[in-house]
Amino acid sequence: MRTTRGNIIAREVVATTNGYSGRATPSLARRIVAIPSFLIATESLGESRVRKLIPNGRMIVETRSTHRYYRPSPDGTRIVIGGRAALHPIQLDEASRWLMKELRLIFPSLADARVSHAWTGNVAMTRSDLPGIGQRDGIWYALGCNGGGVAMMPHLGRKLALKILGEREGATAFDDIPFTAVPLYNGNAWFRPLMTWWFRAGDMLRGS
Repeated sequence: MRTTRGNIIAREVVATTNGYSGRATPSLARRIVAIPSFLIATESLGESRVRKLIPNGRMIVETRSTHRYYRPSPDGTRIVIGGRAALHPIQLDEASRWLMKELRLIFPSLADARVSHAWTGNVAMTRSDLPGIGQRDGIWYALGCNGGGVAMMPHLGRKLALKILGEREGATAFDDIPFTAVPLYNGNAWFRPLMTWWFRAGDMLRGS
């Protein structure tokens, strides 16, 4: 590989760019669709108030297509909520308003609470809704955790390393699942606004 700082020679190359895959690996980019996930944290509410809302302090995950997940902050004084405020990039202030509206529907007592932090990042979706792991065009990859990468990627990273070393323990349950390209897609997800509308409409029809 040629770079502005010189040439790099490597026996093995690994792509773990997930929701940020692009022109460097076009064949892999055609197999995953980057979807933004948005998160907000409330201002400090105090431990007692948060504990009344979520007594066991656990993460709560919804099953709606537009997906919500929320939990107390690590210090127990705020509530953090995330979800697909849109399946395409939008401004953080717009995402914050939308997620705070959802949080107030879940917990009406937070009508007076304000947002202190907002951020976003991409997850990578696949046609099978399952990760892809293996080698293509001489490049090893572990991609497409469909929103579950915090738990899945450490496992896949270890398995991929074992595969590169030729170890039998590198085998995974995902090895035989086709990592297929999205039809008529070159890595530019022009259709994401349509997906936003589709999933929101589905949730509305189900009364979610």
